[in-house]
Parts: sequence; C-alpha cells; structure tokens
Amino acid sequence: MRIVQVSPFFYPHTGGVESHVRTLVREFVRQGHEVTVLTSRYRRGLPVEETFEGYRIVRTATLATIFNTPIDYGTRSTARATPGDIFHMHYPPPLTSFFATRGVGPRRTPVCLTYHCDLDLPGFAGRAVARLYQRVFLPPTLRRVDRVIVHTRSYGSTSAGLRGRELAVIPSVVDLDRFRPGLDPGPLREQLGLDGHRVLVFTGRLVPHKGVDVLLDALAALPKDVVLVVIGAGPRLPGLQSRARRMDLEDRVRFCPRVSDDDLPRYLALGDVFVFPSENRLEGFGLAVAEAMAAGLPVVTADMPGVREVITPGVEGLLAEPLIADDVAAKTRTLLDDPALARRMGAAGRRRAELRYGVGTVVGQLLNLYADLIAAG
Repeated sequence: MRIVQVSPFFYPHTGGVESHVRTLVREFVRQGHEVTVLTSRYRRGLPVEETFEGYRIVRTATLATIFNTPIDYGTRSTARATPGDIFHMHYPPPLTSFFATRGVGPRRTPVCLTYHCDLDLPGFAGRAVARLYQRVFLPPTLRRVDRVIVHTRSYGSTSAGLRGRELAVIPSVVDLDRFRPGLDPGPLREQLGLDGHRVLVFTGRLVPHKGVDVLLDALAALPKDVVLVVIGAGPRLPGLQSRARRMDLEDRVRFCPRVSDDDLPRYLALGDVFVFPSENRLEGFGLAVAEAMAAGLPVVTADMPGVREVITPGVEGLLAEPLIADDVAAKTRTLLDDPALARRMGAAGRRRAELRYGVGTVVGQLLNLYADLIAAG
C-alpha cells in the first residue's frame, strides 16, 4: 500500500503529533508499505526531500510560521504530484490539511484526517484567527475527507467542529519496547541529585495550556522531600524557572529541556508518579500519559475530555480538577503516601497500554480503516 502521511511538522521538530506520526510510519515501513511524509519546511536549511528510516520525507514550500502554524502553501502542489493509495492528514495546525485536500482534489484517492485537538490560539488576535479558520477553512477541508479519526470518543463528541460527523475512534500510539518498566534510573538519579527524594515527573512542551504553573503550585503544597522533574522545552521555560525561584522551589525542581527522544524513557523511570495537569482543549489525548503508563508509572491527570479517557480512574491513576492546584496536590499525595497502591496502578497502566496503545494494535486498526476506504472508493 502506498501511504501518504500529511503532518504540519515532522522530525526534527518534536511534539506529540510528530512522535505519533513517526511511530506509525516506522511500523508501516516494517510491514512492507511504501510511505511518504509530506510536511512543512518550517526551517531554512532542512532538506526539501530525504529518505529517513526507510520512508521518504518531502518538505513543502513554507512562507512563514505564525501562531505555531506553518503557512505551507507548497503542500497543495506537492500533494497533487504525490502518488498514494491513501492520504492521511493530521490536524492541527490547521492550514496544512487545507492545502493538502486542495491538492488531492476531487480524484478518487481516499482521504482520512486525524483530528488531534480543537484549534485554540492565545490572545485576542489568536482567537480571531481561530474563529476565521473554523468558519472559512475547516468546512471545505472536512468535505473532502472520507473519514475523521479521533483518539477518544469523549473528545470527538464534545468538539463543535465535528458535530454530526461519523467518527472513527483510534487512540494514539506508544512504542512499548521503548517505554517499559524496569529501566535503571540509578546513575541519572545521582546526576540530578534525587537520592532520598520522592519524584514527580512531567513531560511535554512548555506552553501555557500544559498547566506546569499549576503543577508548581501543587508542589509547594507537598512535603519538602518531593521533587519535580520537568522534561521538555518551550517558550514558557524562562517564566517557569523564574516562578520556581520566586516560590522558593528552585531546589525542588529539575528543569530538563534537552532530553532526546532516545533518553526520554530513562527520564520517565526516575518518577514515583507522573503528573499531567493540562488545562484546555488543546490536549485531545495526552500521549505523554500513555507513555508514562507504558513505563509502569501511576498517573495523575486532568479531568478533561480526551485526557480523562486515557485511564480508567481509580485503576491506572487518578483524575484531578483542572487548574485546581490543591486537588492536583491531594491526588498526587494519595499515590506518594501509598506505595502499594502506586505499584498496583503502575502495573495496571502497563497492562492497559499493552492492550490499547501498542504499535501493533493501533497500526492494525489504521490499516483496516485504510483498506475499507480504498475498497469503498
């Protein structure tokens, strides 16, 4: 099968969607499929085309990146010229899928689109741009799409842009060989000065909706032997470092902004509890939560559509009220103070990850969907 994945950003850019797409295409290639990834040339110096890990990456002409959205007008002509049996778009950022559907046009090639989350841009100008896109660009994109995929039913059913659409529910994917229990964190614990401490772990881009400021407030309410390891980079990093200093938490927070994908599982192994306090609809699934579960960690996650569905509350972890630091702290302390409960939840999380989020399971569901769409066309 010739599979074309259309992703606004891709390697070496990092993020949840990029990780999801990269894991998928590696497995498609391993199973013998021919894969092309169409993505933005978001940075000068990146090659226009290259072969990487057995698949082809084609980076399209990009005017600029505004509100973390590539204006990659070249996707239209590139999609038109790219042969494929199935085109799989990933949204948001928004314009890539719009240009790609214009390029694919009315030909019979089937198109599916994974709707990772709603569009939510900061500030007055951001909200105006988001409304404009929802009204002008999203409807024609969805009209050309044969099937919309969401990662959780609760998120899809509460997204205004998807109202009335037939949805396929296929979760995000986790490499269970990379993210697994039993990795030795000993040398890293010593390097980060964590011996004798109970450790909370967060991983994700440091942007406002991730709620790391709330997590710092929760840390202040926990005993002083509890340390937070923040894995990730982003525009909020300097502000969060300053906030930790102002709160006199500098000695209890380890900011780790330069952790590679290869090293991420070893950093997760540092944790006693994984905490994910994301606070708005930019979080449609929470891949980081599923990766932590695969690593055998109990989790505390925000009680939000999409994210809440990644776990079974009370089995693999606990739900906390978004934006309420005292509740995040209370749920976290429940697990820290009951190691036996934390171990049971960690083991249950690994079992759920194996059952629902593994590469073989998710890729199998996608290939079945692709085959159905191709047969129907």
